[in-house]
Amino acid sequence: MTTQDHRSRVAAEKRERMRMRLIESALHVFATKGVEASVIEDVIEAAGVSRGSFYNYFKTNEELLVAVLQVTSNEVFGQVEIVLAERSDPAERLACALRMVLYVTQRYRHLARFISRVGLAAMMQGSLAMVYMPRDLIGGIEAGRFSIANPLVGIDLVVGTTQAAIFTLSTHEGLAPDYPDEVVQHILLGLGMSAAKARRLAALPIEPVVLPPEALLARTAHIPVTPAPSV
Repeated sequence: MTTQDHRSRVAAEKRERMRMRLIESALHVFATKGVEASVIEDVIEAAGVSRGSFYNYFKTNEELLVAVLQVTSNEVFGQVEIVLAERSDPAERLACALRMVLYVTQRYRHLARFISRVGLAAMMQGSLAMVYMPRDLIGGIEAGRFSIANPLVGIDLVVGTTQAAIFTLSTHEGLAPDYPDEVVQHILLGLGMSAAKARRLAALPIEPVVLPPEALLARTAHIPVTPAPSV
């Protein structure tokens, strides 16, 4: 490796570290303050960088939000797809994928708060989830596993209920450990599956989503989440 190659590699690594520093700080700000309330000054302060440094990487708050969405969605949905690749039943894949997503948001509550702030549909946009979720839902209908007539209604049911459950996970203490299973069981019932089959799918063994220590969500797991008042 030439001296110029070494310098280029070091410069690229330094640039990527700064970019991830801004993304990490943005996740903290978005999760705690919300997207609409957050401004570039908040991210600059959290990252401890100058305004000029910020604009070397991102031109707007929206551009930064897109970067945070891409990193977090790839970390979660990428692992889910790998785990589910060997499952052949579309209904089983859908049920297990939803449970895995809910369990990872149960573990990383700052992720749950972030998704609650930006919306699950926004996080899924452009990710593998927008490929395999409709695929498995339609596949389940065609295979007679789901009796719902309109796939779009099914997508709304799945995304809407999952979004609501993630909000609950981000704001309430003392939920039952198997809360994700209960939610998915009721989603399956809503899709027209029998109670017995829904219970069985919601109880199947699943692989946990294990994030490496260097993953963004693992590095930011210390972000505080304020629970909602008891009701």
